[in-house]
Amino acid sequence: MASTSDQRGEAFPPGTVTLTGYQESIASARIVLSPQPSSDPNEPLNWPTWRKVTNMTLIFGMTLAVFTSLMVQTVFWQQMKVDMGVSTVNLNNAQSANLAGVALGCLFFIPLTVKYGRRPSYLLSIAVLAGSMWWASKMKTNAELIVIAVISGLSGAINETAVQMTIADLFFVHQRGAANAVYFGAVMMGSFLTPLAAGSQAATQGWRWSYTTLSICLTILFVLFLFAYEETKYIPVYVGAPNTNATTRSLDDGDLKNTCGGGSEEIKSPDAIAKLDSVPSLYVTTYTPHTYRQRMRLWTPTDESLGRLFVLPLQVIMLPHVLYTSLQFAAVIAWLVLVVAMISVIFSMPPYSFTTAGVGYMTLGPFVGNVFGTLYGGPLSDWVVVRLARRNRDIFEPEMRLHLLCVPVVTMAGGLIMFGVTADRGMHWIFPSIGGAFYAFGMGSIGEIAFTVLLDSYRDLVAESFIVVAFFRNAISMAVPFAMVPWWLSMGLSNMFITIGCLSLFIGLFYVPLLIWGKEIRIKLAPRYEKLVAKKRLIG
Repeated sequence: MASTSDQRGEAFPPGTVTLTGYQESIASARIVLSPQPSSDPNEPLNWPTWRKVTNMTLIFGMTLAVFTSLMVQTVFWQQMKVDMGVSTVNLNNAQSANLAGVALGCLFFIPLTVKYGRRPSYLLSIAVLAGSMWWASKMKTNAELIVIAVISGLSGAINETAVQMTIADLFFVHQRGAANAVYFGAVMMGSFLTPLAAGSQAATQGWRWSYTTLSICLTILFVLFLFAYEETKYIPVYVGAPNTNATTRSLDDGDLKNTCGGGSEEIKSPDAIAKLDSVPSLYVTTYTPHTYRQRMRLWTPTDESLGRLFVLPLQVIMLPHVLYTSLQFAAVIAWLVLVVAMISVIFSMPPYSFTTAGVGYMTLGPFVGNVFGTLYGGPLSDWVVVRLARRNRDIFEPEMRLHLLCVPVVTMAGGLIMFGVTADRGMHWIFPSIGGAFYAFGMGSIGEIAFTVLLDSYRDLVAESFIVVAFFRNAISMAVPFAMVPWWLSMGLSNMFITIGCLSLFIGLFYVPLLIWGKEIRIKLAPRYEKLVAKKRLIG
């Protein structure tokens, strides 16, 4: 549903839901499940916790591997220059080619993921990425370097968008912050922690063995996905062919109690309970849980127009919440690409003159900062919005999460300035490392909160929205490797990072107008949103 209403008949814009309620039978406030699950145990929202955790664990592993493949090469630059005879310009070009592959890949593959299911896209992505990493461990020429960069970018393209689709499939509103914390934790581990390990291995065994290790891990991950990752695309009974696992039976008092959430921690909304009064007969549909073979299906097609799915992102881009998230994530990833590349360049030169292992160790500070940022933007965000909803007559607004951004917006800007200035002055490596930690705290928090706000606001257009986010993120980041060295030479390292810090603060403060006028924007654009959702679901 594009819009909902509460028990008082008040119309809600997209994203606004009843999140908490008072349960008289036990005189206690309870979470109201949103979106409302059906009675079908095959709907991912109804899955037991262990099945959701299994899927998210595999998603965590995939995200970790994808971002490792995107970020790890900068650690090897010293050795690759000698071994392959390539220059820093060649390596920068390869990094840009990789990001170009990611930007273009999401435009092409995500519509297919919407139409045919998440599982085949994940399997294809991991298989191709594993193949490209095996090739990377053997590459010898600059041409191979560029081709591998493009292929690995294309294969990793679906990660950001498809993971948000999976989170929307599996989790309720009050759980999505924590789910995105898991995702961003994997992003940061792949960006900062695994390069540390790869640098240590490269220092003793060479960079090719590091790529071989990554290739082995990706191959194992593919096997795990093949046999353990369940399809989360859910087709309700009224969509497509009838569900042959569905039967009917009479409705008894026990069913009514369970439907109304009797005694449970989380209850269904007043809307769901009221619907029981409108049921014309005392019969309800019951379902048979899918078999293992059905859960591991390789194909889940539906009747959406594939052509419309390719065009919709061009129309979704005009929704301000989509633009906000795109800009925020593009900025934080652009700074990430810049910081990781500068670590490789700065700390391999005097006065630091770190080895490959030492360059890898410099990513530890940002990783530690991100651990705290992940907790701040994830579980704390979920906790805060539940309390804010209770103070707002039990009504949840997606913009409630934005209140938390006052801290990370400042720490990210300050951390970037601290990193650049202290490194430029040749200060002890702990100071730029602390700066990197402050930056990473802000990056993790801002990214998680921005993603979750968009997911909460426009759940029915999550795929199209995150195609836009992924394209912006990679299109902007693609320019960073080209601009890095000229910018550094023309301004100097300190002035460069002071400029970046000020720009980061300016972009980060865009959350303020969205916090003030976000709900009003959703109300005014609700008809447009509903038209886009209807167009997406139109058959043929």
